[in-house]
Amino acid sequence: MALFNSAVNRLPGFKLALAGCLCAVVVIGLGAFTRLADAGLGCPDWPTCYGHAFWPTTASDVERANQAFPDMPVEHDKTWPEMVHRYFAQALGYIAIALLVIAVVRRREPQPIKLVSGLLAINVLMAVVTAIVGTVMEPYAVGSVVVTMWVLAYLGLKRGKSKQPFKLPAFILVFIILQGLFGMWTVTLKLWPQVVTMHLLGGFSVFSLLWLLTLRLNNQHWKVPFLSWKQLQAFKKLAVLGLIVVSCQIALGGWTTSNYAALACPDLPTCQGQWLPQMAFAPAFDITQSIGPNYLGGVMDNEARIAIHFSHRIGAIVTTLFLLAMVYVLSRKIAIPECKKISLVILAVLVLQVCLGLGNIVFNFPVYIAVAHNLVGALLLLTMVTLNHRVFTAEKLVT
Repeated sequence: MALFNSAVNRLPGFKLALAGCLCAVVVIGLGAFTRLADAGLGCPDWPTCYGHAFWPTTASDVERANQAFPDMPVEHDKTWPEMVHRYFAQALGYIAIALLVIAVVRRREPQPIKLVSGLLAINVLMAVVTAIVGTVMEPYAVGSVVVTMWVLAYLGLKRGKSKQPFKLPAFILVFIILQGLFGMWTVTLKLWPQVVTMHLLGGFSVFSLLWLLTLRLNNQHWKVPFLSWKQLQAFKKLAVLGLIVVSCQIALGGWTTSNYAALACPDLPTCQGQWLPQMAFAPAFDITQSIGPNYLGGVMDNEARIAIHFSHRIGAIVTTLFLLAMVYVLSRKIAIPECKKISLVILAVLVLQVCLGLGNIVFNFPVYIAVAHNLVGALLLLTMVTLNHRVFTAEKLVT
């Protein structure tokens, strides 16, 4: 099972979509590093950094920045990660625009270009106005994004004969606009955990959507001799469930890091020297936390953080057991070459992710292992996206 097809059958935009995936990897990695290095508020304003297009470097610029933000003086080891992360995210937006342009130019059947272009223009305008004006325009910006996503989702149900994706690149672009808003709120709401978690999940979603677009542009399908319609349906349910399980575990990981709960259980296999430590689940998963405090470093008490960390550990066990069962089904029960090969990939990524998770605790959460754990989590999600794409595109080959 070659991952990519020969260049002969690829659709226009494949290489650019693949470049977008690589850029998304950098964005996710830089985002994780920024968060783990406590540099999320390295630039207290948005979209500039202390009023600069890059960040203040000279002594005079630093002095003026410190006067403008006396409560958050310049820390050079925190300003550059935040701004470099922003610029790579901006580059990802440009790639998404180029992918949509290619989809429009190379379309092979009529598409709702005027409608989608108008909605995207409204989204961009709302995002720009929100960045300038502030909180007054935020509900309208979010509303325009939600409406656009709904329209694109509705249009996506009407499948045409053209293989060149149009609605998916448009959806990716509007999702990146939403990510930009979440990036702004991450700073303006001072690392409010709900926003930080959604920003992390949004980054993973953009990466997954770009990967899905890459697979579609690669134009390769499994030629799988499924024995029956019933077997195919069971296979599809297994693939979707795997995607849901991995996504939920990633969300738990995002909530753990956004509430600074990674260090709540510094030992293995116990937590705080106990198999079942004292935990407070209600405040741990209270999504109605007030907006206003500076959440840098977290504000929850230790029992709440332990509950979050402990839940992430249980989620890791459940995810591991489920994926191991999936690997067994793919390699032994279905037992066709394509499934055997992708099961080995899933197993390899899973083992690496588990080792990195254990390494975080054993080595007291060094930043480089924590960033790698984040990136491999994204890679594990991509294996589920790949499996689902292969299964759902193989449907027409059933006999």
